[in-house]
Amino acid sequence: MAVHWEDRLQEPEPTVSPTAGPHENPYLIGVGRADCTGPPGDVPLMGYANVEQTAAGIHTRLFSRAFIVDNGSKRVVFVTADIGMVSQRLRLEVLKELEVKYGNLYRQDNVILSGTHTHSGLGGYFQYTLFMITSKGYIKPSIKAIVNGIVKSIDIAHRNIKPGRIYMSKGELEESNLNRSPHSYLNNPAEERNKYKSNTDKQVTLLKFTDLDGDGMGMLSWFAVHAVSMNYTNQMVSSDNMGYASYLLEQEKNIGFLPGEGPFVAAFASSNLGDASPNIRGPFCANTGLPCDYLNSSCPIGGLKMCVALGPAGSDMFNNTKIIGENIFKRAKDLYGKARQEVRGPLHAAHQWVNMTDVTVQLNSTHTGRTCKPALGHSFAAGTTDGGGDLNFTQGGHCSLSAFFHCAPSAARDFPWA
Repeated sequence: MAVHWEDRLQEPEPTVSPTAGPHENPYLIGVGRADCTGPPGDVPLMGYANVEQTAAGIHTRLFSRAFIVDNGSKRVVFVTADIGMVSQRLRLEVLKELEVKYGNLYRQDNVILSGTHTHSGLGGYFQYTLFMITSKGYIKPSIKAIVNGIVKSIDIAHRNIKPGRIYMSKGELEESNLNRSPHSYLNNPAEERNKYKSNTDKQVTLLKFTDLDGDGMGMLSWFAVHAVSMNYTNQMVSSDNMGYASYLLEQEKNIGFLPGEGPFVAAFASSNLGDASPNIRGPFCANTGLPCDYLNSSCPIGGLKMCVALGPAGSDMFNNTKIIGENIFKRAKDLYGKARQEVRGPLHAAHQWVNMTDVTVQLNSTHTGRTCKPALGHSFAAGTTDGGGDLNFTQGGHCSLSAFFHCAPSAARDFPWA
């Protein structure tokens, strides 16, 4: 199943009238949700790369949400879990469990795993050295909870498969995201920047899943915003703004059920959120209250460490999470009610391995470049206003080609490939 995304300069296309009835071969659709919280104490949190940020309680529980779509000849599973990101080790563990249960029904080529990118989920489930350092090693209880939650959500979706229909809707959401590296964004060619209305993607794309009677089964939505309303000082396990949006919509649809229960599944998955921050008031110096330096996001006294981006509620991260989550929920609810354009046609999933140490990049009409072995570039060390770096680097300066990240303003407290 593929959804075509395009950020147009003109207004969004009007919705299409609903189809008269089900097509001959409706999709088979299953949705499921399961808890994947894990141990909420003394486990490092994943996202800010702050070794001192360890779990000390629960703000919101974490869930895995699964969607299965089958067109009679192909089947695709899409899972979005309330975690920072999916590691290869986590993926292999999930696929191993699915093989034991279902044989070759759910495989590497038709199972898509995604993290909501909350920076307040548990760490310790990676095999990569950099991540192992910040999570203080491999943490078996952490990965076990995540694997079990993902597999259980797929199990529930598998058991609940029934004929259904899918509708798509698009719209825009303002006052909920901000480009956290606007100066670095200007390094993009003018002809590229001129394709878009702003330096931040505002589009919301939504899929609505129903049975053949039109009763809602679930919703899957994408909006470009980092799940960092809970900042790097937080020590509570939290699904952040995206998880709160899911909570609100599921509670509204699953009347009489406790949070995390009920048949309707609402997922807000990660998208092109690289430099899209929910801290829409922008960066300020924590020690003076004055705006940070625009060019390098630093403060006259305290440098990068003092430059902190604030959400709509200022420094109150709990209210910031609530406000941004409510904004996303309200827009998704509106688009869900307006979804009329039916998704039809073939189903497809693709998986590809790419050797990122040996890729040729066309720089201009006459010059090419090649990637090298992974290296942490200048931009990685500089950090962002959602979490400054610990070294004496600033944003928007010279940078190294780090695998395939060239002049990408990524954070030492927010891994650039996440």
